[in-house]
Amino acid sequence: MDKDFRKCPITGFKIHLPAETLIKINGVTAIVALLIGGIMALLVALTRWETIHLLAPLDYYMFLTLHGWNMLGFWIIFFEVAILYFAGAVMLNNRLAAPKFGWLAYVLMLAGALITNITVLTNPAKNAIMFTSYVPLQAAPLYYLGVILFAVGALVAVLLFLATLYIAK
Repeated sequence: MDKDFRKCPITGFKIHLPAETLIKINGVTAIVALLIGGIMALLVALTRWETIHLLAPLDYYMFLTLHGWNMLGFWIIFFEVAILYFAGAVMLNNRLAAPKFGWLAYVLMLAGALITNITVLTNPAKNAIMFTSYVPLQAAPLYYLGVILFAVGALVAVLLFLATLYIAK
């Protein structure tokens, strides 16, 4: 077996080591985004409970925006990318077409997620627009840069998956 592969002792699948690393890092990042989104959801729920009413109105929308992006965007897409890499490389007993593009996709997605979260946290009055990143663009340009970086990273990951399918045929 090639030095870039290992054999799974349980399934017998040939696992491409660079793909395994990308699967793990995307999966862990997805879980972190899920955790952040869950914490934001708890804070939002405690605010909606009239007895507690935890957050001020501006903070409520800031945490609601963070909850939306982390639960509906970042968690799902990072996890889907991990599944794509698993399906393309492990399930097909194939190598990942270009692991460097996998790392490029991950860095773009992570940078986009961090920029979006930090931008919402640092200027909630301008950037707590919930999940509405469409015209008219009312948030700061840095917020949209984060969204675009994340989307481009996800697109690179999907193209890498398609390239992996192509070489697996």
